[in-house]
Amino acid sequence: MTVPRQLRSPAAAALAVAALVAVAAAAVLLLRPGGADGPPDAAAVGARLVFAEYGPAEDRIYVAPAGDLEDRVVVAQVAHARGWALTPAREMAGSLAAFTALPSDAAPRRDAPAGVWLLDLATGEQARLARDADLLAAPVLDREGRALAYRRTRIDGVQELVRVDLASRARRVLLEAATDFGIFPVAFARDGSLVYAELSTAGTHLRRVAGDGGGGAALVAHASAHVARDWRLSPDGRSLSFLAPEIEAERVVHRLRVVALDGRDASAPVPPDALAGDQFSPVWTPGGDGITVGREPGFAAGAPPLTLFLGGGDAPALAAPGQGFDAPLGWSADGRWLAARSFEGRDASAPGRESLVVLSSAGGRATVRAARDLIFIGWLQDG
Repeated sequence: MTVPRQLRSPAAAALAVAALVAVAAAAVLLLRPGGADGPPDAAAVGARLVFAEYGPAEDRIYVAPAGDLEDRVVVAQVAHARGWALTPAREMAGSLAAFTALPSDAAPRRDAPAGVWLLDLATGEQARLARDADLLAAPVLDREGRALAYRRTRIDGVQELVRVDLASRARRVLLEAATDFGIFPVAFARDGSLVYAELSTAGTHLRRVAGDGGGGAALVAHASAHVARDWRLSPDGRSLSFLAPEIEAERVVHRLRVVALDGRDASAPVPPDALAGDQFSPVWTPGGDGITVGREPGFAAGAPPLTLFLGGGDAPALAAPGQGFDAPLGWSADGRWLAARSFEGRDASAPGRESLVVLSSAGGRATVRAARDLIFIGWLQDG
């Protein structure tokens, strides 16, 4: 089906060369493991997929066991302005999920002030933390579930990064920036500082600001002379992976990069020949010893994601799509399941139809088939 511009998924938007952020939106009417690819190997113990079903005026958030996606349960409903879906944080913190959403009575525009919501999947409790967020700049949760950061834009055009203490609900402005481009919260570092990306005519810079807003912003790294994207914090909180554009064979492709946050040397593993061409949506393995990245199919019918270990070595092969390529979304904490966007096209310029898939580390593959679009939120892990 044709997806309205404001409802395109983050994975599809990430395939566009100039995109840094995009609205995540989607839904599912029926979940069927199987199809031509076959079902995952066996029911997972404790790993549950969290996703939302888009509705014109209300999104429903579901939880489903990774090994039995049909066994889904509605855990929350989120009302929003007609035609606009919620925008989730890239990662959850335990049972906590965060997202922005336009209020039902808001003007249906991308620049209308959005609410910032916190959802506890363990209890179903929802709490609105703010009413003044920028919808398309996804909020960020720290790993311990102590704080959240979001971006807002004042009437005079100045952008602000705001920290919310989740225990007290107290808010503090960490940074103000008068910019024609943009600043985007990326992750909380181990010391509680907020790392953010700054776009300018010089490209993309990574900077950090203390959790109390004192001391001003400090440069972490010049990430790219162009627009870098798809930031992911390593499990130990010491490194960030991302994609940076470069020229290859007279076209723009995106390549995996890693930058350290604490002054250490850090570099991405050297991609093998199998990763020539565009790379998509890198995510860290749960143990932090590798990065799983999507890749162009090249001359193959379909290309599954490939895990690159930082210390070298080979990872078990993931099941390939019948055609096209996968863009990883996130591993379950037990390392048994990978959620990904699967595209039927040959490359980023013509990605074709997309679907949500769950890949098993043992080689199985299940497709979430739907008439509507899907919002991936994260994973819950029991036990």
